[in-house]
Amino acid sequence: MAVENKKLAIKRQFMRYIHPLKSITNALDQKECWIEQMKYLVQDFKMLLNLSFKEFWSTVVFNKQATMGLCTFLQEAASPHLMDQLPQDDDVLTIYIEIDHFAYKLFKRLTTSSENEDNYMSPHYMWSLLCNNNILSIPMLYDVCSIYGQSYKKELEIIFKELFTCQKLYDENLKHSIQFTIKCLSQFQDKIEIDIEYGNHISQSNKTSTDIEERNLCMIEDIINFLLDTSYSISNFLEIYPMASSLFYQEELHLKIASFYHSIKPLIYKKVIAMNKLEKFQEKLHASRLLLVKSVRQCLIHIPTQITNKSKNTVEEYLDAVSELLSYNEFVNDYTTVYNLTKEIKKYQKSNKEIDSTRYDYLLKSLELINKPYTELEQKELQEEQLELQNISTNIENAKLQSLINNVKDLLPHLGDGFIQKCLEYYDMDSEKVINMILEDCLPSELTQYDLNLPLMSEYEDTASGYDPSIKENKKLKKLKAVLDDKSFRNEMRPFYEKYNTTEITCAELESYYNDEYDDTYDEVEYVIPEPADENEKRRPDVVPRVLMEKKAVTEFVEEEFSDDEPQQVLNFQPFCENPEEVRERQARRYAAKQSNRSNRSKPQATSSSATSSGSNVELERQRKNENKAFSGNHNRRNAARNKQQRGMF
Repeated sequence: MAVENKKLAIKRQFMRYIHPLKSITNALDQKECWIEQMKYLVQDFKMLLNLSFKEFWSTVVFNKQATMGLCTFLQEAASPHLMDQLPQDDDVLTIYIEIDHFAYKLFKRLTTSSENEDNYMSPHYMWSLLCNNNILSIPMLYDVCSIYGQSYKKELEIIFKELFTCQKLYDENLKHSIQFTIKCLSQFQDKIEIDIEYGNHISQSNKTSTDIEERNLCMIEDIINFLLDTSYSISNFLEIYPMASSLFYQEELHLKIASFYHSIKPLIYKKVIAMNKLEKFQEKLHASRLLLVKSVRQCLIHIPTQITNKSKNTVEEYLDAVSELLSYNEFVNDYTTVYNLTKEIKKYQKSNKEIDSTRYDYLLKSLELINKPYTELEQKELQEEQLELQNISTNIENAKLQSLINNVKDLLPHLGDGFIQKCLEYYDMDSEKVINMILEDCLPSELTQYDLNLPLMSEYEDTASGYDPSIKENKKLKKLKAVLDDKSFRNEMRPFYEKYNTTEITCAELESYYNDEYDDTYDEVEYVIPEPADENEKRRPDVVPRVLMEKKAVTEFVEEEFSDDEPQQVLNFQPFCENPEEVRERQARRYAAKQSNRSNRSKPQATSSSATSSGSNVELERQRKNENKAFSGNHNRRNAARNKQQRGMF
């Protein structure tokens, strides 16, 4: 039944919706102008809603501008999760809420085929009008889900179910829309990587740091808002119309979302943390992540989730989908955190044992390896947070303690901080009571044992010291000298080091222990040169060093003690250091011998009592001639020597 009639269509201009941030700056007149324009838009909505059934549909079909206000509002409107993008002005918000209300009422009338018994048409005919005349499209449905998905969920579920049931052309349009969404996500991913990783260095080269910071802030804010709006649209659409999940799965939107999530999440968080804006955007980022994970979950919803009804093909399809997602670690980790993927796979394994168990084991092991580094990181972050909170609480307590100490020292400046701290701890941190008790000289014995000038010590210092230095009669402090003088530990260590002072060797080893050339170091020691067994075998007698001579004496003593049959062993004792008295005595003998040699060379040798006077004169003359021969000429010395050589005298 045709309800549209061109003659009944209203011919007039309709207003478009303009976002307030595009029209209003700081000028008051711009704000008033925008409000006046939006009031005309509200009047247009009211006029369309007040038209009769036939006039309404005739105007909608034949006047293309009739739904322009609704279309522009759905495109430019701020969804509930992005209300901060509107100016926080009461007048602006009031008119915006009014537009939002009438826009939904107009959408509701566009999707209603029957108003009463006289005004109605078949649902198929109505959806054909809307689809063929391009009055209601799939992108508009996405916007409706984003703006009104949470507020009017039940009503929208009925509308969407009727829409896709009555008009199959919307299924084809939805399929193309999904493909376009995948393409947009790919392009947006490339844009984010370029903007965040590289940036526009050419445009920033001539700008100040403030301009660069503002540009980066605007860029990251646009990216996060886009993420949030996109995730809300997809998630709400699948939640309102779950039957569309099969189309989303067939077009592999879940894989694209996982890839997009895996690539973009680290980049955005790294950029936000570098800008020190994590606290500002954390709520939106968390909501975007949760909704993207939820969207993938909804894409897989067409796979049966009732374990009792699972078939082999269904389980294999689900395992294939999970296997494809495993290559995106960032996404799988968050997905497992929200929906416990490991537990779900184990349930499938118990319900359907026809599939090879190695496939389940592979998936479970892969999930364990993926989640392990994130679990360790979370534990480390938790420990750091706890340590930070502990440090903050400690700093607060220290600040409070220092404040109380200062209060006491204002009246009693001669007291030490440590003594005041002990008093405060005793009186439950009551500074006034501490002051009163000190002034009245009524401190208990537990506090009088401390020194009044006791300095403030930290808890670590108290623990490390092992004793309280503030007590005047501290017994450990009195016995400090006795502790330092105590050398009893030497008795415990002596048996260990005595093992290195004695060595048992045999006589054969002793004879071959030392064999070296003559060493004049030991000339001053008197020893007996042993006679060789055979003089023909040796050219000269051996010279035995002093150390070995002592060993030889010990060896002879041991040979007498033991029989010839037993292996002869001697005790080779080498003291750690030589006796200083023996060293000084030996040095004195060397010095005396050296002085004696010098005096003998400088003085003539003393004559014996039997020497004659002539012999004494001869010796004296020889000595004088030898000393004074350089002062007299003897030019024939070379010739005389040559003559003697020719005669064979030498």
